Amino acid sequence: MNRFLILLAGLGTLVLASAQQPSTYDPELERARINAERRQALERFGQEEADCYQRFAVNDCLSQMRKRRRVTMEELRRQEIILDDERRAAAAAEKIRRTEAQAAERESALAQQQREAAQKADQERQQRARQKQATQQTAPGPAAAASVPARPASAAASAAAAAAEAAQRAAMQRDYEERQRLAEERRKERERAQSGKAPSTSRPLPVPP
Repeated sequence: MNRFLILLAGLGTLVLASAQQPSTYDPELERARINAERRQALERFGQEEADCYQRFAVNDCLSQMRKRRRVTMEELRRQEIILDDERRAAAAAEKIRRTEAQAAERESALAQQQREAAQKADQERQQRARQKQATQQTAPGPAAAASVPARPASAAASAAAAAAEAAQRAAMQRDYEERQRLAEERRKERERAQSGKAPSTSRPLPVPP
């Protein structure tokens, strides 16, 4: 009975030590320690079992030994489960980090594309304005007569500008909807990670059009 109480006290010390992890805590070293303790415990209990057969009260000795062995194995298994949970949580957190980094890169690329498209559209408008002004300044005859041949070109330029602006607005709307979808997926990933459950499946994010 005294040996059983001593064993329980030792297991309690192990639990307290695992709860107060030092700054140099290494999960792989902890797993190696658990495996080593399990091997040592099995050897020790194997020797105790052999000793029991040399005693008069064999059954009572075996019963006490098996109780101690069960308690020790359950405690070591509990420590392994904690390590497994920590590893799954770390993997889930790393997956979320990578997903957010990839989303940030895509958003940055989309923002750069939008800036370049806006700059190009602005340059084209300025160029058309300069060409129109130069045509009006260099054309001979009255202003009314000069505007007549320029009318078809002006109408075509206006139609092209309107089409370009409509395409740009449609692209910006698609970009906005894609960012909203990505933000919703990241929020769901964070909620799953905070709940302590790693996502069961991983679906790659679609490439933005």
